[in-house]
Amino acid sequence: MAGYSFLLPHPELADVVEAIWDHDVPEAGVAPTIIMPGIWPTLCFHYRVPPSISFRHQPSSARHDWVQPGRYRITGAQSRAARLRPFGPVGGVMVRLRPEAAARLTGSEMSIFQDSAFSLDDVFDPTSLSLLAEQLAEAPDYRGRIAAVEMLLLRYLRDDRPVEVIRSAVRCLRRDPGLSIGFLASQFDCSERHFSRQFRRSIGISPKHFARIVRIGKTISRARGPATDWAAVALSCGFADQPHMIKEFNAMVGRPPDAFFRLTSLGHEPAARMSSAESDFYNTFVCETPNLRGG
Repeated sequence: MAGYSFLLPHPELADVVEAIWDHDVPEAGVAPTIIMPGIWPTLCFHYRVPPSISFRHQPSSARHDWVQPGRYRITGAQSRAARLRPFGPVGGVMVRLRPEAAARLTGSEMSIFQDSAFSLDDVFDPTSLSLLAEQLAEAPDYRGRIAAVEMLLLRYLRDDRPVEVIRSAVRCLRRDPGLSIGFLASQFDCSERHFSRQFRRSIGISPKHFARIVRIGKTISRARGPATDWAAVALSCGFADQPHMIKEFNAMVGRPPDAFFRLTSLGHEPAARMSSAESDFYNTFVCETPNLRGG
């Protein structure tokens, strides 16, 4: 996708940062974008005018439907699709955090960021962000900009590690979101109540909610092809049946999957030819058509 440059995270950040990329589109006229539901908290460091964001399914053009949290911001796990509305040329370094380790950078309960966007002034001190602004402006290319952001993150990286039970549970649910909470709790030799509490405290959402978002992500991934067997997609993604999938997708995205993907464009490059980070990126960001725009 033109305008996007991915790099492997700094080795000391690899346990916390799942993906980092630069989005550099200096021309005006960038299409509005839908950010699909996702489990990843994301840090955004814009070096051009930042887009507004809406967490409504069908936002109007009214100001109260859109959030403008500033040039540097964080969004938490998203249980519903959000929309970005640019105001000209776009440029920013984006950092997708591992859900089980995000608190090592934010130092906060991750639940406060869910389905929201906050200024990073609440996370990093103003002096550090002012220095970063200068570095982003002076960097010769995307490598320099990403390096500047990583230097900031390294200064704030905390030593506390995620609980191994939660790390393993996240891995299990990302692989198979159909696993029951009872099964997971038994695997880690704890009660369902204790497991759910520990998961929510670490990740910011319940394991059941986490699994719902993962299932939607798998649905998006399966929707790449020119013809989609939705019944087969539903079963392969851990839904009970096709009506269950349609109900969940409609609730979290705002339209049934078939209607939604007729009116948006996904990256059509096969996932097998992309890195894991880039593949997840293409599954998460889709471009709106005029029929889908809310204002």
